[in-house]
Amino acid sequence: MAGMHSSGPDTDAERPPQETDGGAVDPSDDGRSLRTLATTTAGLILAVTVLGLVLRLAFLGDRIAHWDEARVGYWITYYAETGSFAYRRIIHGPFVQHVNGWLFPLVGASDFTMRLPVALISATLPLSALLFREHLRRVELLAMALFLAVNPVVLYYSRFMRSDLLVATFMFFALGALVRFYDTRRWRYVYAAGALMACGFASKENAILYVLTWLGAVGLLADQALYRPRNDASGAGLLLAKLRALAGRVRGGAPTAANGGSPSERSPGWRSRGGRILLHLVGVATVFLALSLFFYAPRGAGVAGLYHPPGTTEQVMFWQAVGDPAQLPTLLEETWAHVRFEYGEWFGQAGESGEESIVSTYVEYLGRFVRVMGLKAAPLTVLSVVGFAAERYGRAESRNLVMLAGYCGFVSVLGYPLGTDIFGAWLVVHALVPLSIPAAVGLARIVDWARGAFAADDTVGLATAAAVLLLVGGATAGVVTNSVYLDDQSEDNYLVQYAQPGDSPRAELEAIDRAADDDRRGPDVLLFYGEEGDRWADDEALVERDRAGWNRSKFNYRPLCSKWFNALPLPWYFATSDADVDCARTPGNVTDRLDDRPPAVVVTVASDQTTPETALDDAYSRETYEMRAYGTRMVFWVHEDVERDRSVRQRLSGSVGTPRT
Repeated sequence: MAGMHSSGPDTDAERPPQETDGGAVDPSDDGRSLRTLATTTAGLILAVTVLGLVLRLAFLGDRIAHWDEARVGYWITYYAETGSFAYRRIIHGPFVQHVNGWLFPLVGASDFTMRLPVALISATLPLSALLFREHLRRVELLAMALFLAVNPVVLYYSRFMRSDLLVATFMFFALGALVRFYDTRRWRYVYAAGALMACGFASKENAILYVLTWLGAVGLLADQALYRPRNDASGAGLLLAKLRALAGRVRGGAPTAANGGSPSERSPGWRSRGGRILLHLVGVATVFLALSLFFYAPRGAGVAGLYHPPGTTEQVMFWQAVGDPAQLPTLLEETWAHVRFEYGEWFGQAGESGEESIVSTYVEYLGRFVRVMGLKAAPLTVLSVVGFAAERYGRAESRNLVMLAGYCGFVSVLGYPLGTDIFGAWLVVHALVPLSIPAAVGLARIVDWARGAFAADDTVGLATAAAVLLLVGGATAGVVTNSVYLDDQSEDNYLVQYAQPGDSPRAELEAIDRAADDDRRGPDVLLFYGEEGDRWADDEALVERDRAGWNRSKFNYRPLCSKWFNALPLPWYFATSDADVDCARTPGNVTDRLDDRPPAVVVTVASDQTTPETALDDAYSRETYEMRAYGTRMVFWVHEDVERDRSVRQRLSGSVGTPRT
């Protein structure tokens, strides 16, 4: 296959031309050193990175936890409390579990702290542009950094505790490190890529899809280079030339030995060089496997420690093997078997469509995927098409990096809707991150147009280009303001997944937190659901139907009496406040407590006609909240003796988070 540029690795065409201050390409400009230019570019990209960091941290803890955030967050608090951890694909990769498991004991568990690692790591995405500096012009590097810093879809899910942005960040940096290895032949970049890929795989299982898209894109580039070679008579000739060049590098580049001897006489040299390459590859594999073992290996009591009641196991744990290296082979074998099983389960559920046909589900998800791109990432989406087309059809020699990124991004648009069992706009980031490269090329074309019009005193051209740039900036700013900050829980926001609460019961949650800190006679929270017979709704109930099963659960889903998944995200908040939670199944169970041991907060389902509202109204104030994007309304009853922060209610007044009565 041809190099990252079709002209070959050792020609001047390998590198993009430098720019003057005015932005026009000037091959004769030697007044500015490469070091100065790189420093200036790096400084601007660093400023963009700081902007992205500020946008990620601003109001990071305001949004009520999504169902999925709460589910994973609960198990992280459990890990921090008990020390027991085991990889389960239903929770996704272990990276964020370990990082937050270390973070929570230090600074406390909250909506802000659980999202902090994702926000901080994803904030580095603009810096990845520097890894591609040999292949993109300065204006393209800056445009790419801007897209990665402020794109609304990327930004929204950078402020969300899911691992999609983690895997996207790690794998994109890994790709950049491999490109730098191609540019420099320095093995440190391959080691970095190995470490980054280990973190990517530990973040989420779909890291393997990144590798597959890279290989597929490289295959397309190789086919293109062999089908229409630019500097060789045929594709076979190009392939032979590349093989000879590779063999020359292995031999050290000398066609004959220094003493003019035969190939057999110089064999120790190329064998030594080949041996060093092999050692490096072994080293990279060791880095990848060691980090993977660190993240995936069980801790505490492993899976047994997650059960109710927690059990013990004969399985070797990570720190046990560290203390006794003789057990490392057993740890490796057991961890590999467990990870292989979980990955098999993950691949098996990918693309499940339930009662719908695969085709109809795919068409629906693809439509939603494209709609998110069109409505929430229109500038990046449109400019990626423009940049890809300009690169492929508007240049004498297309840059393979731009083509590769375009192939990866566009294939992801088609592939991810097929490989998911539930749609969320978080899937779109896996297409947008690689598409930031061709989008940067497209945006740079508009900037070049503006510069050229200014230099030519073309008022109409300059005004048109400026209008397009203003439209790009204004559209991005508008979507960021409304979709990322103001309406981040609204069902009308296509970035919001269904399991995101539409309202913000923040005042009630803080009341629970304060009640948990007080020395009260009654429980901090009482969950109630009293419907029976035909009115029992299994997908609404907050309490397990059969009281005899209140203490039975395979996994330690606390409170055990609750319909745990229906109650989410509340179990996360119960865990972070260490609240005492009880359940009730009949109105009498509630009223009997009110005189002697009244709960601080009672949570009921709005549609539950058995709720003893009259009795509760005597001592409780109530607010109703939408606990999914729509269709799941819960009523929070707060006892009159429990202090509530009125400033929280005032701050929420008039926002998406206002209660619904």
